[in-house]
Amino acid sequence: MKRKRTTPLDQGQLNPGSCSPELRVQILGNAPYFRGLPADALDAVNRHFRSIDYPVGAMIHHEGEAATSFFLVAHGKVKLLQHSVSGEDVVLDLLSQGDLFGGLAVLGRRKYPLTAVAQTDCCVLAITTADFRHLLRTHPEVALATLDGVAHDLEAAYDTIHAISTLPVEARIASALLRLAERLGETDNKGVLIQSPLSQQDLAAMVGTTAETASRVISSLRRSHLVETGRQWIRILDRSGLERIAAEASAAG
Repeated sequence: MKRKRTTPLDQGQLNPGSCSPELRVQILGNAPYFRGLPADALDAVNRHFRSIDYPVGAMIHHEGEAATSFFLVAHGKVKLLQHSVSGEDVVLDLLSQGDLFGGLAVLGRRKYPLTAVAQTDCCVLAITTADFRHLLRTHPEVALATLDGVAHDLEAAYDTIHAISTLPVEARIASALLRLAERLGETDNKGVLIQSPLSQQDLAAMVGTTAETASRVISSLRRSHLVETGRQWIRILDRSGLERIAAEASAAG
């Protein structure tokens, strides 16, 4: 009889008010739009952000709502969802400390394109559109850093579109797992553990394929001893093996 896999998922608990002043400065100083700013400009940025605690499952913003702010994850994890044509919410991305979301809301986007939900108890830093535009007008170094950040975001979006349109699905899934491991993974004695309620439908949506195809690829990766999976977790056993799959496909493309 096949032994049922157990889950090592441990969401843990975060203390309310965990966004300390020191953490705020650290998070903002490493954020894509503010990295490299001088201390006085970073202090001005910090004064315009507010800290908000969300319990697990809380809605941060909803797809289609007027985009009035953007956010940075200070503690915990946030998932970005999109409402599918079948009526289900599909996870398109998972965010952890330092990740920015809703960013283009302050740069002309009128509505949030995705729903953001607290995957764990979390603390986020938020700034309104009006306050951010004030920073752009009064601190040229913030405007320049923002342009660099937007250019990076557009390049990443182009790379994603290019991968979906040219790479085989196995390479796209391998790349997605490597990205998740880099951002959310926890190294243990067996590999890199990604703890998340990420379904195969969610993974399929992230790489532009069907749930059936994603399931088939994950099964193949398991048989090759590259990954192991359980309920709400996946562990990368052979990172170099996944890197070879992604790299070989990219070179061929």
